[in-house]
Amino acid sequence: MSDSPLPDLTSQPLDIQHDTDPEPDHGLARRIPHVGHTLLFFSIVTFSIALCLIAALGMVHATSAETVAHHPFAAALGQVAGYVLTFLIAVPLFPSLWTVTFWQGIHWTPRPARLHWWKLILLGFALSGLAQLADNFIHSPGDSDVLQLFSTPLSAWVTVVLGTFIPSFVEEVAFRGFLLPSLATAYDWLALERKPEALQRWEQTTNHTLPGWIFAATFSSLAFTALHGFQIHWAKGPLAVLFAVSLVFCAVRIHYRSVAASTLVHMAYDFLIFAEMVFATGGFRHLEKLQ
Repeated sequence: MSDSPLPDLTSQPLDIQHDTDPEPDHGLARRIPHVGHTLLFFSIVTFSIALCLIAALGMVHATSAETVAHHPFAAALGQVAGYVLTFLIAVPLFPSLWTVTFWQGIHWTPRPARLHWWKLILLGFALSGLAQLADNFIHSPGDSDVLQLFSTPLSAWVTVVLGTFIPSFVEEVAFRGFLLPSLATAYDWLALERKPEALQRWEQTTNHTLPGWIFAATFSSLAFTALHGFQIHWAKGPLAVLFAVSLVFCAVRIHYRSVAASTLVHMAYDFLIFAEMVFATGGFRHLEKLQ
C-alpha cells in the first residue's frame, strides 16, 4: 500500500454524477436535487410537522389545564417529531428518484467537515458572536416566541439540547441541501444560451455558474429568513442579521461543496447563543433574566 497522502478533494470541483462513478460511460449529467425534488421535500416536511403538531396538541388538550399552559413546549416537541418523520419518509424515497443515496444527492459530503472541523466551529462561534453584538445596536422584540420555550428549567434544558442540533441539521438539509442547488440549477437553465455547444456543456457537467450560485444564495437566504420571521415578529434588524448569517452558511456550503460543513457552522452558531443564555441565567436558575 502506498504511503503517499490522500489528495484533498475539497480543492477540486466534484461532479457527483460523474466523478464518483467508476463506469466509463456516464450518460447525460443529472442535476439533483432540482426544483421538483425541493418542492417534494418541503411538502413532506410540511405534512410531517402538521401531522405531529396535531397529535402533540391533541395530547395536550386531553390532559389537565396545568399542562395546557405549556403549549409552546408541546408544539416544539411536535415539530421535532415532524422532523424525524420527515427523514423517515425522505431518506428511503429520494434514492428511488435519484439512483444515488439520499446523502449523496444532497451533497452531504462529510469529508470536508472532518478535515476542517475546527475552522468551521470557530467560524460558527465568530458568526454567532458578531450576530449577538449586532443585536445590541438594533431593535429586537423582547417577547420573542422562542423565549416561551424557556418557561421552566426543564423545558429550557430540553430546548438547548434539541435546539442545538436538530433544527440546524434539518434547516441545512432543506435550505442548503435542497433549495440552494435547485435554485442554482433553475437559474443556469434559464440563463443557458440556446446553442448546441452550450447544451452539450449542460449535458456533460453538473457544475453551477457563479451567477447561479449568487442568485440561489440570495433567494434561499430570503426564504430562510422568512421562515424565522414569525419568531421575532418580523423585526427588520434581526431579519437583516439572519439574512447575512444565512449567506455565510451558503458560502460555506458552496466553498466546501458540503452540507455537512455548513451544518457544523450552523450548530456552532446556535450552540454559542444557547451557551450565553445558560451563563446569563446561572444554568436556568434565574429565567427572569432572559426577558
